[in-house]
Amino acid sequence: MRTKELKKLVQQLMEDPKYRKMPFEELSESIGLKKKSERQMLTHVLKELEKKKKVKTITDTNTSKTKDFKETKFVKEPKEPKETKDSRKIIGVLQGNQRGFGFVIPDNTIFTEDIFIPEKYLNGALDQDHVWVQITSQPGEKRPEGEVVEIIERGHKKLIGRYEKGKSFGFVIPDNDRLCKDIFIPERRGKNAVTGDKVVVNILSWSDKGKNPEGEIAEILGNKDEPGIDILSVLKEYDIPMEFSKSVEKEANNIVDKITEADLEKRKDLREEVIFTIDGDDAKDYDDAVSIEKKENGHYILGVHIADVSHFVHHGSPLDESALERGTSVYVVDRVVPMLPFNLSNTVCSLVPNEDRLTFSCEMEIDKKGKVLDYKIFKSVICSKSRMTYQGVSDVLAGKDNPVAKALLPFIDDLQVLEELFGVLHTQRRLKRGAINFDFPEAKIFLDDKGFPARIEVEERLVSHRMIEECMLVANETVAKHVAETKVPFLFRNHPEPDPEKLAAFRTFINRYGYKLGSKEDAVPKGEDYQKLMEDIDGKSEERVITLLMLRTMQQAVYQGHNLGHFALGAKYYTHFTSPIRRYPDLFVHRYLAKSLHGKISEKTVEYLEKHIEDIGQHSSETERQAEKIEREITKLKMTEYMSAHLGETFEGRISGVTSFGFFVELDNTVEGLVRLQNMRDDYYVYDPDLHQHIGERTGKFYRLGQEVCIKVLKTDVDLKQIDFELVEKRKKA
Repeated sequence: MRTKELKKLVQQLMEDPKYRKMPFEELSESIGLKKKSERQMLTHVLKELEKKKKVKTITDTNTSKTKDFKETKFVKEPKEPKETKDSRKIIGVLQGNQRGFGFVIPDNTIFTEDIFIPEKYLNGALDQDHVWVQITSQPGEKRPEGEVVEIIERGHKKLIGRYEKGKSFGFVIPDNDRLCKDIFIPERRGKNAVTGDKVVVNILSWSDKGKNPEGEIAEILGNKDEPGIDILSVLKEYDIPMEFSKSVEKEANNIVDKITEADLEKRKDLREEVIFTIDGDDAKDYDDAVSIEKKENGHYILGVHIADVSHFVHHGSPLDESALERGTSVYVVDRVVPMLPFNLSNTVCSLVPNEDRLTFSCEMEIDKKGKVLDYKIFKSVICSKSRMTYQGVSDVLAGKDNPVAKALLPFIDDLQVLEELFGVLHTQRRLKRGAINFDFPEAKIFLDDKGFPARIEVEERLVSHRMIEECMLVANETVAKHVAETKVPFLFRNHPEPDPEKLAAFRTFINRYGYKLGSKEDAVPKGEDYQKLMEDIDGKSEERVITLLMLRTMQQAVYQGHNLGHFALGAKYYTHFTSPIRRYPDLFVHRYLAKSLHGKISEKTVEYLEKHIEDIGQHSSETERQAEKIEREITKLKMTEYMSAHLGETFEGRISGVTSFGFFVELDNTVEGLVRLQNMRDDYYVYDPDLHQHIGERTGKFYRLGQEVCIKVLKTDVDLKQIDFELVEKRKKA
């Protein structure tokens, strides 16, 4: 739960007629806060509300803990309220469905169940609208149902869709299939769009019962069949800005890549040192470089040198405001939507070879057990000696004889030491303290000149990928530990403990196979417990299914203004320091890390951080989730297009998800499709959610998560991004 959500929840709870003053522990329990970190967050929220005089606390002088609340404008004197119509109203966000009905997800997490809204009771509400719902079902019924009685705020101000022209008007069919109403476009507002155009629509008026919303064409993206329009439509759907404002472009273009004497002041000159970058073949922005040395005593001196973006992007400037709003660069199949303008991301800040560049360095002395004995964090200037690729580095380390590998032979000694250090950091440091490794295959989609997916390949994870990953991880941890010890608010990358409910269900599932996760079933497992389980299932037939479910117990990592550690990495402290060209949190960390190094953290700065850091963390987490969602959606789109050229063909795969209406199968190239129960006619199959399987009533045949199956591509729907498979007999090997 985010701080902003918790604050809203506390205020809603206290405004409720049923609220009475209560002890802190009871308040925590009523909100559903089980974790220590969540309760700490509640304390922080209450202090903030008390400062704003929105709540008042009474402190027990014997324990110095907040005990209960006096009457405030949010706190009402306890009464025994009568159930009224209004007390059965819930506020939440409507999640539409392509079949017409919807579900409202309550804002208040005390009401834990989603509310089903039949189509006839939507009353003009659409997907993502913030609504007020009257509960119509009776207590004890199977699921809560309701009727939308008020639309508080519309979820969409503009939409993306396909234009269809009529005689004197037109309609836009939304790309979002959860919006079950077409948008009516009067002829005068059609902007000369023609049938088949992908367009951006501004909504002018919303629908009453049975009527369609009315809109105007704001932008014509192009014909739906033009190369790249499909991807552009998805980016526009999520309101990703494709261009920078004039003020941002002007500021960026006024920055030159020539380093002045003033720039070099208080910087360590590393231009003569052997420093290099290792990136993918198609990378354009290089924001991290490394250097390595092995001392006579066997210790390693690892230098991680990061583009000093904060030197050019100042707090409150148009560049900074733009970067904060974007939050992250968005990487999709055929393009990058950068967080920073091209002049910065690909030129001034990019650590290109043989050019002087300003950097922020973290230099660490690491012993043979992977322990950081000493470190220095400082501003620097470097000149990268080589732009290496992951494939080239792996090839030269493997002794391969090709032109790319040969070009790296002058650096072979450094690369071998770096590989040696990787082994130390990975096994002696990370694995021994309980870090969890989930290595799932990632696919790369190659498009032809018409934007159609020509092939899909699973990317091999090379030793060079792991080498750089370990270097960045240890630098991020070192910086996080440093800033945590300053006691000044900073932005941390926190990964909470596993979700308790999912964890309990997972333990029940693996117990049926004879496995355990940790020695005590009611205790939070440690990283070592996950490692032990992964060793136990290695090579077993159930390995895939258990690994998939294990991953699903994990919560998402988030950016927050207080340190909680990183569960999956087994790290007590963690932040993001190494990618300021493409992630705003890294840029933010650089800015205030630099101030702390020079003793410039004033009271005013601390006040600013205390006031804004949680909101910046929440926004950064949200933009990261959105970027991931866009990447998944576009990948799904292109995979659907790819499989449309393979209708009727057979493939082998594994069941990757089981639902009440069928199961998903993932192929070796990571393409996923649905086998629908309605197409399985050899038996009547019963869904068992606990065992993640369907089992035939008559035959006893089962289809379980992780099971290998053979499928035929039945049909595809590119607009809906859906692939349907049907089961076929497994092909016999000759």
